Amino acid sequence: MIIDRKAIKAAAKEQIKGNIGTYFGLSLVIGLILSAAAYTFVGSILLTGVFEFGLAVFMMNVVRTRKGSFGDGFSGFDRFGASFVAYLLISIFEILWSLLLVFPAIIAAYRYSMTYYILVDNPQMSGSQAIKKSKEMMHGHKFDLFVLDLSFIGWWLLIIVTFGLAAIYVGPYVSAARVNFYEALKAENTAN
Repeated sequence: MIIDRKAIKAAAKEQIKGNIGTYFGLSLVIGLILSAAAYTFVGSILLTGVFEFGLAVFMMNVVRTRKGSFGDGFSGFDRFGASFVAYLLISIFEILWSLLLVFPAIIAAYRYSMTYYILVDNPQMSGSQAIKKSKEMMHGHKFDLFVLDLSFIGWWLLIIVTFGLAAIYVGPYVSAARVNFYEALKAENTAN
């Protein structure tokens, strides 16, 4: 399957309209909570996966229904066990791969990049099952996602030039594009 980056990005631009402020507020609150939790090593480990899951729920709702709610960001607490295990295992795997150098760690990050979206779509799945499914989905598509991410380089430079201000728009834009990428992979897997 060929991933149509232009279509993914065009859809993402349309989908985030009306949701940028909510995404910004949610990201700000989550960032503050995680910053406070970082003072205790265990706190950040316990909460990061939960909020990754919540942000995935928010953005998947934006992409699918054009409306995400602030409460979506905290929905990871409903799936605390699965989201915590997913975060913990992904972190361990990426650390182990990084022992082999940076390149294998980057490949690992792309391999596990669909984990939280899979958890959202499959409430019965455990964190480790979602990681395994992400590996299967990303087989042959890691470079596609890398190229999609690379296509945002101009936007990332704009964030630097604006001292982070452009992130208010770029954050949800990139997140929606990644959800659209997931949707394309999911459609491919369903067809097969």
